[in-house]
Amino acid sequence: MVARRATWRRGHIPAGAEFDAIHCGRAVYLVISLSLPELSSMLAGEDHLADSAFWNTKRVFRTDPLIANKMLEQLIDVNSIIERNIAAPSAHAADFLKRSIIEPFVASLVSNLPREAERPFYTGARLVTETENYVDTADGRPVHISEICSALKVSRRSLHRAFADTMGIGPVSYLRLRRLSAIRSVLRRSDPAATLIGDVAFEYGFSQPSRFAAYYRSHFGEKPSDTSRSRPMGIRSQN
Repeated sequence: MVARRATWRRGHIPAGAEFDAIHCGRAVYLVISLSLPELSSMLAGEDHLADSAFWNTKRVFRTDPLIANKMLEQLIDVNSIIERNIAAPSAHAADFLKRSIIEPFVASLVSNLPREAERPFYTGARLVTETENYVDTADGRPVHISEICSALKVSRRSLHRAFADTMGIGPVSYLRLRRLSAIRSVLRRSDPAATLIGDVAFEYGFSQPSRFAAYYRSHFGEKPSDTSRSRPMGIRSQN
């Protein structure tokens, strides 16, 4: 993202014009600009994508329909936040949002690339432990899967396999549960009269309030507002 800011542009491509592909008619498009250092730091675990030669070669990829639907869903969520003119997020929330915008495109590219050789020095159990340790030292801030892959220099496929084999869930689900637990801790110690649950959820990477509430209730068996109202007696707001 140029100058560390996301760049969103809406427009239409005329029929027959070439813009990384040939479009048959009008098409709405999204342009995201990234500096090469930022791009490299987010793709350190993906050898093919971290190679600058990859980005200097013109090619066309076809996105799997399931991945395409997921991309669209995530981008609609992010766009709804921008259109609602939410106040400027914290640096941690902004970084998570930036990674959430880029990740669907990375996932689409990864699905089209050949499988890379496994890194033998990482067993599945060790990789899961390293991930847990990384999240533990993040001081409660939201951690995105792209950050884990870059920090541990491991591909998304390898990380997913390690979690599936060791814990029976994917790394994205694991990181979501950690973020939900962090939110629960915040709600239990905050004054409900002075706390907007939607703002807290957004700070921890949940851009869609209704989806966050569904995740929360499924995991904890209660609504976020129930947690907020039932904070232990004797805990007072510092405001």
